[in-house]
Amino acid sequence: MPLRSSTPSHTGSIARASRLSAADRFRQFRGLSLVEVMCALFILGLVMLGLIGNFLQSRRVTESAVLHAAATSLVYGMIEQIKDLEYSTMLPNYEEDPSVPTVAGVPVVAPPYIRLRLNQEKIVWLRVVHTTPTDEDATTASIPDPQGPTTTPGALESVPGAIDNWMGSIPLSTVTGSMSQQINLNMWVWIDDISNKGAWSAESTAPNPDGSDVKKITIVYTYQYQDGGKTRTIRDREVILRTPYDQ
Repeated sequence: MPLRSSTPSHTGSIARASRLSAADRFRQFRGLSLVEVMCALFILGLVMLGLIGNFLQSRRVTESAVLHAAATSLVYGMIEQIKDLEYSTMLPNYEEDPSVPTVAGVPVVAPPYIRLRLNQEKIVWLRVVHTTPTDEDATTASIPDPQGPTTTPGALESVPGAIDNWMGSIPLSTVTGSMSQQINLNMWVWIDDISNKGAWSAESTAPNPDGSDVKKITIVYTYQYQDGGKTRTIRDREVILRTPYDQ
């Protein structure tokens, strides 16, 4: 019985295997459909929106902190100058300062005031509310109360009797350093002379001669700056006690 050749059958198997292998390769390397691409882009957009929002918020908070630190540093520099002023004649100064700017020959600021340097280019004269000292003796019926506020007023709250000192728009550098933003700075200053000499006795004997006078200096400062499309208003209060022995 003659043997049949298996060549045609073997060739057919190889062809089928080749076709199956090609189909598998096509399924393995096929591209994405339009729906899959759109879904991927939508998810990517959501992630990017969150990242951009966080970046903008972080930048705004950082810039606000830098401006706050710069404004606070400016105010504390002025407070340090107040601490160095001569006790008896400059807290406050009742003499006319010839360097005060004038308009039609009239000084723009009248005493009492204190003179401070705002920056390298600008000097300011801050008008103050001054409670003068009282010479206490056996006939003294009352002593003037300190006028400076004991709490920090609200950001938009007014204080009766306060003298507003507006120092104009002061440029401050922002985080990038390539641009500057301006803040509007206002200060209220009270100087209260408080006697620390004790009280007269019923026998009208003199107070303790070891006592001394104290000047209580209350400063309320307010500044505004632009935070995006909003105007931020910050207000704070500082209190300084000075004695004749400070210098």
